[in-house]
Amino acid sequence: MYPSYKWVGLQNYMDLLKDNDFGHTIIVTCIIAFIVTIASNVLGLLSAMLVNVQSWIYNASRTIFFTPQVLSPVIVGFIWSIILTDDGVLNKVLDIFGLGGTSWLSNTDVVIYSICAVIIWQSMGFCTVVFLASLQSIPSDLYEAAKIDGCNRLQKFQHITFPLLAPGITINTVMLLISSFKVFDHVVVLTNGGPGTTTETISLKIINMGFVENQMGYASSMAVILFLLISVISVLVVTTLKRREVEY
Repeated sequence: MYPSYKWVGLQNYMDLLKDNDFGHTIIVTCIIAFIVTIASNVLGLLSAMLVNVQSWIYNASRTIFFTPQVLSPVIVGFIWSIILTDDGVLNKVLDIFGLGGTSWLSNTDVVIYSICAVIIWQSMGFCTVVFLASLQSIPSDLYEAAKIDGCNRLQKFQHITFPLLAPGITINTVMLLISSFKVFDHVVVLTNGGPGTTTETISLKIINMGFVENQMGYASSMAVILFLLISVISVLVVTTLKRREVEY
């Protein structure tokens, strides 16, 4: 006997429009994507400029910063779950300064930022390497000409470095947005969507709905919405950022 199926047409999508829980997961995912994308780009750029020197430090720093990127998100989640527990390493260090006692993974006010911090720690290395490559490709003649014209460091960064880093910013932003919208492993290991549904992302909702509650049709509809959301945002971001890229 083959299982019987019922054609429901677009009913799953209609139900999604009225599903407040799914709307909540979209908001949570967007918050994580926004924080991770901005913070990883900023910290990646700062670290790249800090180690952008022609010496052994350049190669060593690339290895140090990129190492978290090659680790499995599950491994990273387990490492940070030990650090961020109530009696974990972080609180023990903060206790020395009288600042301990924060429930990093169970306090609804800070848990989403804890997850973002873990993701940023892992993804910052990718941004650093991309920005380092971009910085190394900028001709030194431009800086020498700016120095002759009397430009200070801030003016050099504003008029030379930052404009020519535009391709690197585009790559990092798009890659971070896509990975952040699909975030699953970190959340599962650290909080499993909790406390409650505070940190439940779209990917986690899809897995739970499809493989825990066995509603594959509904989960597939969520996956299609996630695909469309990522596609639209990626196209808009690439189109917008490409406009500020300059050639030399």
